[in-house]
Amino acid sequence: MTPSVTAAFDGLKKAFPNATVTVLAEDGNGGAFVLVEGVELGPKFTPTKTWFGAQLPASLPYADVYPVFMGAEVKRADGTALTGPLSGVSWQNRQALQLSRRNNRMVGGQSATAKFVKVIEFVRSLA
Repeated sequence: MTPSVTAAFDGLKKAFPNATVTVLAEDGNGGAFVLVEGVELGPKFTPTKTWFGAQLPASLPYADVYPVFMGAEVKRADGTALTGPLSGVSWQNRQALQLSRRNNRMVGGQSATAKFVKVIEFVRSLA
């Protein structure tokens, strides 16, 4: 992993101290596929915790972390499926929802941590 990817991974570990943050695999180009497990979504969702994952590209901090994936089992607590810019896919041998939250205005870049936080806040807003 490049130093910037290692720094991004370390930033995720610091930002999510109550979650398990792991490198699933290096991508062979200096980047890595990372998983943040045990992210609290809150009581408006079932389950109340899930995982989020993405590829941290070797070109960080100049590249967007896109797309971000989350556990496919997440629904609203009333049983209603989530709607919005989501699509069901397989990611790293897991059933997932792909979240389309691309950062098209990357003036100065956005950290991997900021991207994960932005996506998680977006999901929480779907309740």
